[in-house]
Amino acid sequence: MRHGKWLAAAGAVVATLVAGAAFISTGKAQTRDATGAPIPGAAAVRPNAAALVVRPRGRVDWQGAVGGLRQSANVGESLATNLNREQVDMTAVPILLPQDAKLTAGARIYSFGDYYTITSNTAGGRVSLSGATTTVPMPASKPLKIQTGPEMLTIQRTVDGQLASFVRYGVLYTVEIRCDAAGDPRCADDNYVLGLVGKTTAVVMSKAAREAAGLGG
Repeated sequence: MRHGKWLAAAGAVVATLVAGAAFISTGKAQTRDATGAPIPGAAAVRPNAAALVVRPRGRVDWQGAVGGLRQSANVGESLATNLNREQVDMTAVPILLPQDAKLTAGARIYSFGDYYTITSNTAGGRVSLSGATTTVPMPASKPLKIQTGPEMLTIQRTVDGQLASFVRYGVLYTVEIRCDAAGDPRCADDNYVLGLVGKTTAVVMSKAAREAAGLGG
């Protein structure tokens, strides 16, 4: 039960991407059925300023991802040893792992094709990492701290931790730390999560991803 609650929380950002893509990417999203015919009595959805606006799914920069794979000297494959290979091979986007063997030792991956979530327990807290081929501008009414570094890097304070999101290889990645204790210094400020972002550089590619990148299966 505890793990189920954590998985649901860890995948909240990715779930929002999928739900939001259908719900508010266009004003007519709920006025027509699968065939395009109008739904009787359905009102048009008009996103307000606070709504998440989901951009169309973008292309993966496979050339850049291959460069990242080579730059990390295939260390990602070593770090991914404990991940379920079947779930890895279901993932159609480049997987990013932190170059930290302790974090990846007990990590679990849950893949849904074009997005994934990886969870890992740490003393007094949990870390999650995710990747999806959708970029989501955050609500204008909720200003975030913008950092220099990875493309579109944002840091957000959550109820029990810190969450960072950034774009690399055309993929939206998130790194999150959640703490059991309110006074845990890892969650009190953004230093720890920024450190995680800085070392989340090891690229892992599934067979499908390698084929899409032109590397063969």
